[in-house]
Amino acid sequence: MERTDFIENRADVIKNIYTLYSYLGSNSEEERDWALNRFKQGKWYIVEPFGNMLFFAPSRFVGYKNNNIAKHTENHGDGTQTNEYFRRNRLYKISEDEFLSKQFNNFMLSIGIDKESAQFFIPYNQEISDLQSGHKCYFICPTHCSGQKEDAWKSFFEKGIMAIGWNNTDYSNYTLEEITKEYVDDAKAIAAFTLIKQIKEGDIICCTNNAYGLWGIGIATSSYRFKENIHKAGVDDDGEEAYYSHYINVAWICFKEQGFIPTSDLHIHAPEKMWQPYGTLTQKDIPQYITDYIILKANHTNMETTNRCNEYIALLEANKNLILTGAPGTGKTYLAREIVTAMGAKYEFVQFHPSYDYTDFVEGLRPTPLDSRGNIGFERKDGVLKEFCKRAIKRNGSCDYASMLQQFKKDLRNSTIELKSFRSDTIIKVSINDNGVISVPEKSNWVASDDKMINYLKTRKCHPNDTYTKTIGDYILEKYKKEEDILNYVFIIDEINRGEISKIFGELFFSIDPGYRGEKGRVKTQYQNMITNEDDPFYEGFYVPENVYIIGTMNDIDRSVESMDFAMRRRFAWKEIKANENTGMLDNFKELKDEIVSKMNRLNNAIWNEETNEGIEGLSAAYHIGGAYFKKLELYDYENNLPEAYRQLWENHLRGVLFEYLRGSFNAADNLKKLEEVYYSKGRYE
Repeated sequence: MERTDFIENRADVIKNIYTLYSYLGSNSEEERDWALNRFKQGKWYIVEPFGNMLFFAPSRFVGYKNNNIAKHTENHGDGTQTNEYFRRNRLYKISEDEFLSKQFNNFMLSIGIDKESAQFFIPYNQEISDLQSGHKCYFICPTHCSGQKEDAWKSFFEKGIMAIGWNNTDYSNYTLEEITKEYVDDAKAIAAFTLIKQIKEGDIICCTNNAYGLWGIGIATSSYRFKENIHKAGVDDDGEEAYYSHYINVAWICFKEQGFIPTSDLHIHAPEKMWQPYGTLTQKDIPQYITDYIILKANHTNMETTNRCNEYIALLEANKNLILTGAPGTGKTYLAREIVTAMGAKYEFVQFHPSYDYTDFVEGLRPTPLDSRGNIGFERKDGVLKEFCKRAIKRNGSCDYASMLQQFKKDLRNSTIELKSFRSDTIIKVSINDNGVISVPEKSNWVASDDKMINYLKTRKCHPNDTYTKTIGDYILEKYKKEEDILNYVFIIDEINRGEISKIFGELFFSIDPGYRGEKGRVKTQYQNMITNEDDPFYEGFYVPENVYIIGTMNDIDRSVESMDFAMRRRFAWKEIKANENTGMLDNFKELKDEIVSKMNRLNNAIWNEETNEGIEGLSAAYHIGGAYFKKLELYDYENNLPEAYRQLWENHLRGVLFEYLRGSFNAADNLKKLEEVYYSKGRYE
């Protein structure tokens, strides 16, 4: 049966995109796999800006209204129909661009999909430059009428808008100067109209509930529009019904079915500040707490998990390198992935083992295919870490340098800027001449063309004696380069202690040191003389970029722990993960989770109780059983026969590892029997 429930506007599409992303980050493995298959099978992808992020989604899924797993499974519809609908109704247009391809490939790799090609639809009235440009965040109160904010918010939500009041005059074709003349004695009106006329598609819109929280967070899908009395704001203090006529279309994506998002849920950390509690409309650069909340909601990640991750993120950001250590099965690898998700970072995952070496990790000689004579040659190939660092540098350098330069020149038009020379305490006075070129008046013959400055911003290179270019360029990079232009990259090394560390890292012991991140930590590798491409970022030596972090995991009781020498240990921060601290991996068990955690804690207290320092002689908390073992209940029919699933878990998984723990110890058989009894019954270890 043919589907006819096509979307009606871009807000419908954005909501569908958000739905698909929520499946992608769901706690349900079935939902995640379903979403991954949608991305794998897609041929055409809709592109939508969510603030300073680009979201991608298969056109076939987002082309039908309020789509979900059930609807799409029953009838997935025809992709050619949705594509034609997008074009015919001028909602989206076809676009081929290297920028989109790179952004798409980065996203797909982040979810574990290597997709060679795709085709894109972008919003009909936008260009690639619009998708590349920065966005703002706007905070708006839904009404000026006291005690009626909830009803006013419902009007915003149901109509998919935000709106402001004042005169019922359509200002679509008015300049800001013309609007100002109408409100010459009303500074609040001028401020509000100044901002609403600046809002563009993709900007973040937040509807405020004073200082208590946000009614909702949405994405602007239009610029300024007018419709008389489109929004009922309520009844004002004079008993008159108040209506607003100036509005923006908004796709509201983050909200609560009942009530509002409390400020505590947003986790605003200094130096970030919240919105102004009162006032009509205000503007800010997009706060990180808003970006985090949007991503968290899309990924179904609960705020409790995020709070827990914040501790590890702070430790990782301060030290650059972190090792998660603890008993087997405590979810160290699971936690590492959670940390990466909470950071919004790209990541690579490898697992060390005894045969892993420098060639795999850094670089080495690899055989080439047979030539025409049947001979095999060898060529230098980057290892997994070096390739990862190249991607990080590439992303780190993808800033819009032209925009940065233009902002600097805009500031120069207002006044001369005084900069301290990078060589000495000399003050350099920088201005812009009549031809719009950067100049230093005190050095009348010195000017810097836009091309010259952009080349420095991209390469950080200029003539050794060119003090002005470097001083000005470094200032631009420091002041105008936005945080969001630099994406974090995290390299996860599972079982880091199982490899021969000195053989794998080689001379990289120096460059991974937290104090030598970036080009100051550049080292000559063993194969340096074989790098002949001058465009290779490591042509002059290898270094670990400042936006690259390393997380290693290791089990406390592995004998290979002893292979971690002190030179390596001091380059990492260490954090022990306890079995009872990391139970998020058991969330899929829903209401059964508490019972499973109780059983796990009971068994671990019998192995070794850290509060009473009592347990089985020769064991310690390092021998606790982690949640990953109990997650194996999913292998059995626990929903229909839980007692049998518990038995299978003991016989097939727990008994064997506990037997190895106790092998050769005094009263091994008796202690194993005691642990079995504790596992099956509550006893005094509850």
